[in-house]
Amino acid sequence: MFRDKYQVIVIGGGHAGCEAALASSRIGCRTLMLNLSVDNTALMPCNPSIGGPAKGHLVREVSALGGEQARAADASTLMVRWLNTSKGAAVRALRAQCDPGKYGIYYRKLLTTQENLDVNQDEAIELLTDGGKISGVLTRHGAEYEAQAVVLCGGVYLEGRVFVGEKSFKSGPMGQNNSEALAKSLAKLGVQTGKMRTDTTPRLNINTIDFSQMTPQLSEQEPLCFDLWGERKLYTNTGYACYFSRTTEATYEILSRNIQRSPLVTGDVKANGPRYCPSIEDKFLRFPDHITHPIVFEPVSLNTNEVYVQNFSTSLPYDVQVEMIKTLPGCERAKIIKPGYGIEYTYLLPDQLKHNLENKNIPGFFCAGQVNGTSGYEEAAAQGLLAGINAAMFVLNKEPVILGRDDGYLGVLIDDLTTKSTDEPYRMLTSRCEHRLLLRWDNVAHRLSRYGRDAGLIDNEKWEFLENRFANEDEEFSRLKTTKITPSPEIERLCAEHEAEILSETMSLADFLQHKGVRYDLISQISPSTKILTPEEIAHVETELRYKGYLEREVRNVEKMRNLDNAKIPDNFDYDAVIGLRAECLQKLKYFRPSSLGHALRISGVTPADVQLISVILARNEKIKNKHQ
Repeated sequence: MFRDKYQVIVIGGGHAGCEAALASSRIGCRTLMLNLSVDNTALMPCNPSIGGPAKGHLVREVSALGGEQARAADASTLMVRWLNTSKGAAVRALRAQCDPGKYGIYYRKLLTTQENLDVNQDEAIELLTDGGKISGVLTRHGAEYEAQAVVLCGGVYLEGRVFVGEKSFKSGPMGQNNSEALAKSLAKLGVQTGKMRTDTTPRLNINTIDFSQMTPQLSEQEPLCFDLWGERKLYTNTGYACYFSRTTEATYEILSRNIQRSPLVTGDVKANGPRYCPSIEDKFLRFPDHITHPIVFEPVSLNTNEVYVQNFSTSLPYDVQVEMIKTLPGCERAKIIKPGYGIEYTYLLPDQLKHNLENKNIPGFFCAGQVNGTSGYEEAAAQGLLAGINAAMFVLNKEPVILGRDDGYLGVLIDDLTTKSTDEPYRMLTSRCEHRLLLRWDNVAHRLSRYGRDAGLIDNEKWEFLENRFANEDEEFSRLKTTKITPSPEIERLCAEHEAEILSETMSLADFLQHKGVRYDLISQISPSTKILTPEEIAHVETELRYKGYLEREVRNVEKMRNLDNAKIPDNFDYDAVIGLRAECLQKLKYFRPSSLGHALRISGVTPADVQLISVILARNEKIKNKHQ
């Protein structure tokens, strides 16, 4: 048997696995990535896009932490749009249509040239332990690899089964091999698992579609990029467009006739699917009064003829898919290149994880991505990056990186998974983030870059770039706060042109920026800066000053919660000794073993009154402890 020794092993070459392997190796750990198919590294088996509401924030946070997804997206972008522009700065984010081939090539090149990292096309079939701790991995090719930490990024491959109507077979996404043996190994180790489902749409031949019946959408008329250090580019001249349309009454009629053939109805698939990205069958069953639904035709690449039909995922039989497609406007002659399908797979219950994504019961075993019950490339990459960092920290005996709910969307994602778990594919939403005004696109570097720097993922050149940016912003803050303006006919004219509130008294530029309709472009006309600021610097300065009062209030709310998070609960705390806890609360607390009062409060079923009872006992125990010292 072939044997070798690594410090960290990453299982899986999807979005989570790529980020985990790159992070671990860059921090300095000898790392091995085991990938079922190297050719399908960073595969995009669902929609060919990156970003969107909340998801775009995660991509930007990956960039700020020193990860690669933002750069991979920028290297493969075909078109990019701002989303949620009418809803304010807190939820504004980018979404880019990406070429999956270029996206995967970007990652493969990095992985195969990265120092301290080996990539091997092989299947992990067994996790090895020694004394309850991770000790290595056994593979299908007969290799045994020793390691101090393992990061499982199994995606939807664990015991994956594909469904196309009445037909089903063992498979990973897009016809890839699934992984059977590893799931059995996890069960032997006592890891709790469940089943989930996701779906994808038929892919059509672009030459068989008449787009004249649809509404085209082009890229933004401004240079944009995801990466904090990236080159902003304009994509209006690429010839790429997405096309908006709707299903028809004829589509609905076909669904009515054939819904009983769906594996969701026959009972062949029992697992929950994604609530916020439902299949066309889910929509039919959940919203029977909605006769038509919006769809988007998204060409996959400029170099292929493949078109993805957004909002039309299905696991109906192939003949039904063919019939339904022809009812869509402009698709009377459309040909299917790849059918839609549903895939049911095994996931690991995420409440078994600590906030550093390490299994609570198996030291050195980390998990990231869809195997934790999440959906989406962005959620996967963000988890993979954090798991890779913390696996390296574990090996190097350093403190883990733990992100709070006020640090980033990633902190919310991890906290939700570990304290609430999930029985359906978890999707990151802006509504999940109670502090979203503090977790904006424009301040991500301020929030997270120090973590990436401390971990060793942000080099001196990039750090100097950020320091210069922060200095420019601070200088502009100071200028706007100290520069006074007085009402005048010229200022009144400019305010009228910008449809802004008229200046009525002498005040600072910073105070004037808080008035209705006043934006930075008006301020710069009234009193230009001596420095040329970048769009990112302008966005940050403007948002911080315009929403100053709201931000200060939000910071106070964060401080209150932080005090609860700082009130630690010992691992051996005896919840049975707390008189007055309800049965449901007691059961949840003993299962989750929260690390703090704040953590306890976020567990479903635990009330503020329960937390108050625990805090009384903690205070009493602390008083007794101090008395005996």
